[in-house]
Amino acid sequence: MKRYYLLSLGCPKNLVDSERMAALAARGGWSSTDSPESADLLLVNTCGFIRDAKDESIDAILELAEVKKPGAKLVATGCLVQRYFNELDLPEAHLLRLKDFAGIAALFGADGPDAGRRLLTPPHTAYLRISDGCDNRCAYCAIPLIRGPLCSEPLEALVAEARTLAARGVKELIITAQDTAQYGLDTHGRSLLPDLLRRLHDIAPLRWLRLMYLHPAHIDDRLLATIAALPKVLRYLDIPLQHSEDEVLAAMGRRIDRKGIERLLARVREALPGVAIRTTMLVGHPGETPAAARALKAFVRQQRFERLGVFAYSPEDGTPAAEMQQVPRRNALRRQDALMAMQQDISQQWLAEMLGQRVEVLVERPGRDTGIVWEGRATFDAPDVDGIVLITDGEAAVGDIVEVEVTDSWEYDLIGKIVSGNSPN
Repeated sequence: MKRYYLLSLGCPKNLVDSERMAALAARGGWSSTDSPESADLLLVNTCGFIRDAKDESIDAILELAEVKKPGAKLVATGCLVQRYFNELDLPEAHLLRLKDFAGIAALFGADGPDAGRRLLTPPHTAYLRISDGCDNRCAYCAIPLIRGPLCSEPLEALVAEARTLAARGVKELIITAQDTAQYGLDTHGRSLLPDLLRRLHDIAPLRWLRLMYLHPAHIDDRLLATIAALPKVLRYLDIPLQHSEDEVLAAMGRRIDRKGIERLLARVREALPGVAIRTTMLVGHPGETPAAARALKAFVRQQRFERLGVFAYSPEDGTPAAEMQQVPRRNALRRQDALMAMQQDISQQWLAEMLGQRVEVLVERPGRDTGIVWEGRATFDAPDVDGIVLITDGEAAVGDIVEVEVTDSWEYDLIGKIVSGNSPN
């Protein structure tokens, strides 16, 4: 049996494409390996979102070219390849355009370009990508240039896919897209996200439904009311705000101003008591003056987001922002560090308030440190981007959802012990 090595870079949406590639490999009779040196075919699914991601993708291709065994084939696909297909000078690799699943199927000798998905996540968690592409056209973002306009998946197909995943043991379904709140707008003229959530909620084996990437300009009261009425939809919303100041939001093309953001956050917290809001901020964007950076910091201090990520702006080819007057990179990085240092204190204080409380935790893996029997994630922890829960005592199995009493906390993580076993549906 021939062996392949698959490296998936970038976001969860890219991971879904990688899972389709892995399924095609399995259909073609190939087995996966974690050792690139032993693989007969090495496949890199690249990211091209920001400069650091592009550099990482190119470095990965070059490194794999050095370690692959004689006769092995190196293939690169994904967003970076799609964006620069006619410009990339990479003789070390065979290039395939984004989503060229017919080409991937041919590599593996698979019958047909659609073999479903082979999960690359833990078996109890999976992503459901409900649409691809984007119509928002934010000034800094190259995604529409790479993945095209909004293209929503048929609702019935998504429900069928979710049922298949649930039957395979998935308990947490993470709903993702470039803008999940606009799902269905291209096909029905309105958001179908509330309709989809109700259908997914009816799938008995699913326990957690987590919403990611909700553009703040597109969250309406109908969606909030739907979430409030459905217990399986976690009180965790990922709402990338990117900034707080009107002049920067206008330069970004975000279609919302500070007053709109403040009204939205108040509505979300009123409709969903106890909600954990995750957001991201983009610092150093053209138009961000020192005063705007200070105002953003004050805004974050005031709002006290439960989860926050901060990115330093980098100009992307072909985007309007790349043609604007640029903020020095060193200033952007300094602002990023300052904002994250403040957020670390906010997170530490928020988690410290949970001492003695009980939180629902999905058990992810056995503990990897002395005194830790299990590691898991709470309802307010998305994979890879948020914190974890370290469990010091209690019986469980990977994939269980248990109640954990918090005994200690760190900057981003909790420590606790299991006080009740696998919680009922």
